[in-house]
Amino acid sequence: MASTNPVVSSKPVAEVGVDVLPDVTHEIAPSAASSQPRPWEMGGFRGTSHRYFRTFQRYVWDDPDKPKDEKWFLLKLDFFLLTSTCLGYFSKNLDQTNLSNAYVSGMSEALHMYGSELTYAGNVFTAGYVIGQLPAAVLATRVRPSILLPTLELLWSVLTFCTSAVTSVSQLYAIRFLIGLLESAYFPVAIYMVSSWYTKSERGKRVTLFYCSATLAGMFSGYLQAGAYKGLNGKLGHAGWQWLFIVCGVISTPIAVLGYFFYPDFPETTRAFYITEQEVSLARDRLAREGLKPLGASAWDRTKLFRMMGQWQFWVLPIGYFLVQGSFPIYQPVYALWLKSTHHSTYQVNVWPTGQVAIGVVVQVLAGMLSDSPLLRGRRWQAMIFMASGTLFSTIVLAVWDIPDALRYVAYYLSYTAAGVPGIYFAWFPDLIPHDHEMRGFVIAASNTFSYIQSVWFTIVFWRTVEAPEFHNGFIAASCWGVGLIVLTLVIRRLEIRDKRRRKAISEGSGDVEVEGAATPVSEKADSVSPSEAQQEHGILK
Repeated sequence: MASTNPVVSSKPVAEVGVDVLPDVTHEIAPSAASSQPRPWEMGGFRGTSHRYFRTFQRYVWDDPDKPKDEKWFLLKLDFFLLTSTCLGYFSKNLDQTNLSNAYVSGMSEALHMYGSELTYAGNVFTAGYVIGQLPAAVLATRVRPSILLPTLELLWSVLTFCTSAVTSVSQLYAIRFLIGLLESAYFPVAIYMVSSWYTKSERGKRVTLFYCSATLAGMFSGYLQAGAYKGLNGKLGHAGWQWLFIVCGVISTPIAVLGYFFYPDFPETTRAFYITEQEVSLARDRLAREGLKPLGASAWDRTKLFRMMGQWQFWVLPIGYFLVQGSFPIYQPVYALWLKSTHHSTYQVNVWPTGQVAIGVVVQVLAGMLSDSPLLRGRRWQAMIFMASGTLFSTIVLAVWDIPDALRYVAYYLSYTAAGVPGIYFAWFPDLIPHDHEMRGFVIAASNTFSYIQSVWFTIVFWRTVEAPEFHNGFIAASCWGVGLIVLTLVIRRLEIRDKRRRKAISEGSGDVEVEGAATPVSEKADSVSPSEAQQEHGILK
């Protein structure tokens, strides 16, 4: 560019320590050489503040230097796809957690639930939930998610309404089993669909926001029950606990209807009204540049399951998710039970633990942003280890138990730093399984199913209520699972680097290395496997 161009040199930018992409200025047309510089290219306070703001944007959300058409495409995806899936997951968890709130608000007396009926109701829900997940992951590749998910949402909304009318425990069991069966598809299919649209530098923050919906639903359900009991108890001949199910159904039904219009299916099959043909091509090209195989490239057939079983992802990733869940001490309300045992007020027992939830929400959102940012460039393992380490510290401290109360408070609150691990973990799946679209969906469902099944014996052995409030065995188990999670995260990273090297060898025509269904990215820069960094990580992970 001519020296008369008013665009300032890169030196002032370097002096303020702000990252600026090297290709920012070359987008200016030659005819614009004498035009006014853009705000972030100016000197002085104004230019510096704009550069800082753009760097902030780059770390918090998306790269501000993306083309306008891509920004508009992402904005529409966020508004329609991300918002609708978050609302759907919110309603799913709201309908899943409302039983406990109803139980303590009059349902137990109305249905004569004086024994272990609540536990049995939870077990039949889990049975339905486990049975439905794997078939749903396969079905999602044959039936449009924009039809499958909203239909299931409508059906479980109807059953939520029906729960308000049950008159016996046996009726409750039947309805809870069906609700579990219908809800089983939502989490794996929604994660599968969301992760099929966003690139590596966009996916982490979106998946963690989606995962936050479950946490918020658990908080909201308690407030909703309190409001229903106080304001609606006895209205129209219904008790407060019955109104809870009615209100939950009222919330879930319109969210389900939105899904018919807002869910875009997959880039290969979309017919969403808000995505143009040019944007469909853009979506497919964006993912192809990252080496992600499209839907249908490795379709389901009679031998596909056996082919998947021959790959490490099929076995390692479900085990990893069980370690994720087992290392997170949420199987019992440990903090609330300790507060109660030390004679804190009812208000403190109910309110103080919400601080843990707040920490979990903030940590997982920040982790998603940082893992997508220029700092980590889409790599997930560092964020996972950092969050898992905070919870590992807490579980070790609480396992010791004989500690000052101040340290105990710190440990209880820091134990929720691992709340962000699941979202980051699932955001990693497309990078670990780029060669098989259908396998990604199946392994997501398999991981969630495996974790649910293992949690049955895990809670019985390590998290028995009679051990409250110390839960010595539970905290020891969580510590061991936390160490296992950190080790396995490093192992998965090594396997990921190995697979990238094999795909690179294939692209360079070595011919003697084969990876089933391997896809070769156009650029490996975004995957951070440059020779110097690969050597560095080899040394770290060796």
